[in-house]
Amino acid sequence: MARKGKDQIAKETQLIEQVKRWGVQAMFSDDELLDELVLKGGNAMALVHRLSSRASVDLDFSMRHDFPNGIDEVKRRINKVLAETFQENGFEVFDFKMLEKPDQISEDMADFWGGYDVEFKLIAAELHKLHAPNLEALRRNALVIGRGTKFEIDISRFEYVDDKQAFEMDGLKIYAYSPQMIVCEKLRAICQQMPEYGPIVKRDRAGSARARDFVDIHVLVTALGMDITTTKFNQILTDMFAVKKVPLSFLGKIVDYRDFHRQDFPAVQATMTAESDAQNFDSYFDFTLGLVDALKPLWDK
Repeated sequence: MARKGKDQIAKETQLIEQVKRWGVQAMFSDDELLDELVLKGGNAMALVHRLSSRASVDLDFSMRHDFPNGIDEVKRRINKVLAETFQENGFEVFDFKMLEKPDQISEDMADFWGGYDVEFKLIAAELHKLHAPNLEALRRNALVIGRGTKFEIDISRFEYVDDKQAFEMDGLKIYAYSPQMIVCEKLRAICQQMPEYGPIVKRDRAGSARARDFVDIHVLVTALGMDITTTKFNQILTDMFAVKKVPLSFLGKIVDYRDFHRQDFPAVQATMTAESDAQNFDSYFDFTLGLVDALKPLWDK
């Protein structure tokens, strides 16, 4: 099999970037979704703040509460705006699914946990016209996005979104996490993988290694010269941990999980952009430990 040339790789990367932008535009083109959703994670960094050292394909959103009219109505709206937006840009959406996660949740967790997973595939309009309604043919000719053909949108409910910021993307108003919110959520995500958090959310499996969060924290804090000792940062961190019932004291336990998160670093390295000044895992981990130490008055009480 012939290796891809630089021009082809650049062209594919540009298309993936555009597909993500269309996905964001679709979600915010609906007024009700605009009022509810806030873009977060790696793509808030890359698409909005223009700060990222790694490629992230999937889109992540947060919302303060839950969709008021249930999943069926919002599923219809999301399918509609995705179909319309991608049709305008020469693609058809198919294999659309939207599922609540987890599919079952206990009453004591129902007011602070869970969300929705949206997934779909894309095919160029001319190929759709040629192969529809043959679903297998559509799947064989689906647009490859990253390493596969499935595009995912994750929506997390009952989140802290008070510090969200408004931006304009291609003439459309959107909301995204502030850089401080992204750092706070990534610190929280690291803590949520600890076995100590398992009983809080009735999780009996191990957490997931999150090497990417250490990388992203380093990128944001260093690029922006972020001061994490401010009253505002401490308040965001406190509130963000509280909504998911994560004790702030867990920050002091991060030091114990170096090797656990290290195992994920090779996969993260594979997604890092050529322009990034990549460092070794211990550099990223130790940088985060330095931040945790600066935050000690907040969590060591």
